[in-house]
Amino acid sequence: MNNIIVNYSLNKFCPYIIIFFLLFYESNLDILRSTLIIGACIFIDKFSFKTGYAVSFCENNNIKLK
Repeated sequence: MNNIIVNYSLNKFCPYIIIFFLLFYESNLDILRSTLIIGACIFIDKFSFKTGYAVSFCENNNIKLK
């Protein structure tokens, strides 16, 4: 159980930490650009989760996607 929590945390939060580091390291603290890119990353993460959930729901309930 402990390994599952560690794996989930690393997969969920490490990409954001790496993106934060690279944005602020490479962009000379351009806050507006960094904020927009981080906002887009968060939006992509939320949208992909909802899309994956919808596909899984349709597959489990035998709903045809095409």
